[in-house]
Amino acid sequence: MILTDENYRYLSEYICWTDPKHNINFREASIKFIYGEKFKILKIKENSKTDGNQAMAVAPLDEKGNVDTSQVVISCAGTNI
Repeated sequence: MILTDENYRYLSEYICWTDPKHNINFREASIKFIYGEKFKILKIKENSKTDGNQAMAVAPLDEKGNVDTSQVVISCAGTNI
């Protein structure tokens, strides 16, 4: 799978949804469809109670459903304070 600009755009948008105020079910090890592709959430770091920073590491799944760790994407939202 080749990641496109659209994949990156949606990954950047989705990281903001890890904030608990959005009440969307983003959990580590879950599989999400992001812009028509399957990604596994490898790690989430959410600090809404301290500095507001949010980050998420994801990797796409190949056609067999295996995680392609050669294409890990780390998406950061920065702070919201």
